[in-house]
Amino acid sequence: MFIQISRPPATDNKLTGRLLLEQFCCSQLPMLKAAATAGVLSTLFICVMWITFAMLAQAIIVNGEQISDQSILITCFFCAALLRVITVRLQTMCGDTASRKIRADMRREILALWRNQSPLVEHQQSPASAATQWVEDVEAMDGYFSKYWPQKILAVVSPLIILCVVAWINWLCALLLLISAPLIPVFMILVGMGAEQLNQKYSITRQRLAGHFLDRVANLTTIKLLNGEQTIFDEVKSRSTDYRKVIMRTLRVAFLSSTVLEFFTSVAIASLAIYIGFSLYGAITWGPAANINLFSGLLILILAPEFFQPLRTLSQYYHDKASALGAANNLVDLFNSQTTAEVCPEVPPINSQKEHEIEVPARYQPRLKLDNVSIGYSHETVLAKRISLNLCGNQMLAISGPSGSGKSTLLNTIANYVKPLSGNISMSPGKYPVTPIAYLPQKPWIKNASLLENITELAPNTNKEDILFCLAALGLSDEFGTRQNVLETPLGKHSQGLSGGQIQRVALSRILLNPTPIILLDEPTAKLDVHSKALILTALQTLKKKAIVIVATHDAALIDVADSCIRLDSIGEISHAVLV
Repeated sequence: MFIQISRPPATDNKLTGRLLLEQFCCSQLPMLKAAATAGVLSTLFICVMWITFAMLAQAIIVNGEQISDQSILITCFFCAALLRVITVRLQTMCGDTASRKIRADMRREILALWRNQSPLVEHQQSPASAATQWVEDVEAMDGYFSKYWPQKILAVVSPLIILCVVAWINWLCALLLLISAPLIPVFMILVGMGAEQLNQKYSITRQRLAGHFLDRVANLTTIKLLNGEQTIFDEVKSRSTDYRKVIMRTLRVAFLSSTVLEFFTSVAIASLAIYIGFSLYGAITWGPAANINLFSGLLILILAPEFFQPLRTLSQYYHDKASALGAANNLVDLFNSQTTAEVCPEVPPINSQKEHEIEVPARYQPRLKLDNVSIGYSHETVLAKRISLNLCGNQMLAISGPSGSGKSTLLNTIANYVKPLSGNISMSPGKYPVTPIAYLPQKPWIKNASLLENITELAPNTNKEDILFCLAALGLSDEFGTRQNVLETPLGKHSQGLSGGQIQRVALSRILLNPTPIILLDEPTAKLDVHSKALILTALQTLKKKAIVIVATHDAALIDVADSCIRLDSIGEISHAVLV
């Protein structure tokens, strides 16, 4: 595992869910604006289409003209209808494209954050919760980017265009539309805020339910052996019922908002219909009623639903916004909690040597300095105090002490997985602005893939010849020798019975093939026999020639070959670690 450490400057400007959505919108802003522009053009074509339709009705029904004489109006009507279909399709394509790219960017960002976050944080999060963030939370933002964002622009521009057309025909009808229009957004916001609060309130419940179910599935064998099937079944049923009730609460609010919007829309259109009808009948003579005819009355009644349609569509998509905001609030802690990872050039891999010597590039002269560092996970549980040391390349440091004295914690602190309780840690990489670190924990990371893929994942530029020699140097070639295509041996959950020691040596081969200036090893010889242990000691002595190697161990043989050693005793016996 390779870590690039960069301590970010202190800042109080933390992301919120709303800011996170806006931040990711910036990368696809031109495409989102293109979707909104296509929607505006669609509104213009709607106006042209219904104006020509009303003119046709006036000419044929009132003026008694022949339909064959209206070829120009008919052509304009069908052209406008066709162009409207094209622009609506274009709006959908632009919105979907922007949403797909934004969600892909977001997943890449989440993956980068997961790769750089402390493994200690990973152990505190359920895999189901992480899967929910990766799949459901990111997918919940699709409607916000593809539909809601363009529609919030159309909800303002499209009604204004239609309002101008209606005002050109009858100013009083335009005034009625203008008075009724604000009622819809106001009630939409009031009801939508309730749906948004419910989404945010119960988003954690969804994650916990996913984690609860996944934990039970992962332990089905244990449940079966303990005869706990019925108990677990009742437990999952109860959790599912609770979650179903949560979903119904959100749906009730959504249906309520739709009902309110439909009510006010119907009232506004009915008032226009009454005014136009009585004006044509002659019962209303004040205002511009005398100028209403079939053309103007029909056009206003047709455009009235189109005036409210963008607002109604926005109300439907407002629930997409509420879902996206709830999902963004679930992700914002992940974005706020990570240290800034700066990109630095990869350490050059070893070259293919004729003599097959494992060498570390000579260009690095790293230094590591700890100045009065105290380690632990809280000030109430300090494991060791006032640790001071100064190391440079071509050195191996062994950290020893009883179990629980803080050996792994010290490695985690150097790797920046855990912040020191006090004191300073400084690294001098020489060439790069940040120091690449290789860290081999007690339980190394192995993915479900072949031996070759597992090695090249963290040593991408190496070749098969070097890999085979490295495996031989670690005593693995003899153990894998009976198998055909050694490098295709599957590892992970579908491995062919690899022991813990074999997996540990496979992980160590990654470091030998792609070394870094600072190397941290946690109990590298704990699971090995005497012969394999001797091979590891030889490899470490070669590895330390150009790198700082820090090893946490109980192994006396490993302590003997180290250049220096610090012993961490329990905090009750001694309050500091001594460099010997």
